[in-house]
Amino acid sequence: MEIDFENLSSCFYCFSKNLIFLFKTKDRLTNLPGEFSLCRCGDCGLVFQNPRVKEKDIGLYYTDKLGYYNPPAKQAKQTVKTKAKNFLKNQTLVNHFNYPLSKKNFLFFCLTLPFKRWLKVAGFPKFKSNGSILDIGCSHGEFLEEMKNFGWQAKGIEMDEKSAVFAREKKNLEIFVGRVENCHFGKEDFDAITMRMVLEHLYSPFEVLKIVASWLKKGGELIFSIPYFDGFEFQWFKDYCYALQLPNHITFFNKKVLKFFLQENGFQKIKFYHHFFDRDIVASSQYKCQENKSKFYKFLGHSRFARFFIIKPLVFILALLDKTSRITVMATKK
Repeated sequence: MEIDFENLSSCFYCFSKNLIFLFKTKDRLTNLPGEFSLCRCGDCGLVFQNPRVKEKDIGLYYTDKLGYYNPPAKQAKQTVKTKAKNFLKNQTLVNHFNYPLSKKNFLFFCLTLPFKRWLKVAGFPKFKSNGSILDIGCSHGEFLEEMKNFGWQAKGIEMDEKSAVFAREKKNLEIFVGRVENCHFGKEDFDAITMRMVLEHLYSPFEVLKIVASWLKKGGELIFSIPYFDGFEFQWFKDYCYALQLPNHITFFNKKVLKFFLQENGFQKIKFYHHFFDRDIVASSQYKCQENKSKFYKFLGHSRFARFFIIKPLVFILALLDKTSRITVMATKK
């Protein structure tokens, strides 16, 4: 498998030539051949793959093994736990996000306060009557279908045609197949735009954000999630970090760059919410264990006791301290 690379002589955000090499690693997600390098801009702090796989070849690393394009399995009968979780979720949406699923209740308002952050991390926008929402990278449309059922006018963008066809035929959703740059939505078409782990895959993420900003109405919400390179998991595991996923992930943003860029493009009320995602430690430990047979990482990566009684509480605390390696960004257009 022959892959072409391109060298970047400067940062594609601030154009500084002060680039600092970080490390070189392999593709641990699909185990396809090749070595991939990361560098950091010494001026703005942006981290990106350099040299990077040319865009014409990156599709070779998006295999079915990743599970991006596999249709979801049929849902089993709901358990008591699932029903309770859905009830709390709906009550949180009613009492904190203004969803018209039932009447607001002061008792449930108080009881669901701890779940408010959970739904912000998950990327739920505040409800708007007759509002329109666009989900970019919508895959099979699971989130869009939920939004449609809640009363949103829902549309999506998806690169994979099979996933888009599934969402159209099985869920009756309106999906555009292709790149954001090739979409022709009008200015201020949407009340909310969401993206889940999309920007880090793009070769021109800042240009895409500018386009997306033009589609959003004044007062509309932009919500997206990304890996966060300054988080604990990245700093501890470095080139073994599960969220690294080279070469598929092209860019790793920092809060300073994102905040400044969003403000420059007409956004305010910019907030960052760190994820409670224990798999970043579990899978990273498994990678380490495979390479050096460490008993410590075997314990972290394969022990259910470690996962439920050590890793999950640790990740919960780290998220509250804004230290984990995935974040959701929320911003409101002025």
